[in-house]
Amino acid sequence: MKKKYLLMITHSTDNQDRANAAVGLAVSLLSEEADLVIFFIFEGALLAKKGVAETIHGRNLAPVRDLFPALLEAEVPMYLCGACAKTYEVAEADLVAGVKVVQLPTIAAEMMDRETITI
Repeated sequence: MKKKYLLMITHSTDNQDRANAAVGLAVSLLSEEADLVIFFIFEGALLAKKGVAETIHGRNLAPVRDLFPALLEAEVPMYLCGACAKTYEVAEADLVAGVKVVQLPTIAAEMMDRETITI
C-alpha cells in the first residue's frame, strides 16, 4: 500500500528557498511512489498562478521551473485555498492547469487519511 501525503505549500515568492524545497519534496515523494495531494495556502497560493513557478529558484536547489512539470505530468491533485485565491488575487483564469480552488472542509477531508506535511 502506498503511503498517502498531503503537502501544504505555504510559500512562493516571499521565501523562494522554502517554496523550492516544498516542490522538491513533492517530486521526491512522487519518485517514492507516494500517493500525493498538494494544497497551496497563504503565500503558497501564488504557485498555483500561471508563470509564478518558473520564477522560483531557491539556493542550492534545482529550480522550480525544472521540477514543477513532473507534478503536472503525474497529474498530482493540486488544490488552492479559496480564501487565499481572493487574498492573493489568483483568478480562475490564471490557474495552472489542473489546480482546483477549494474551501477548507475539502482539505480537512483529505487530511483524515493522509500524513500532512507543511512547508
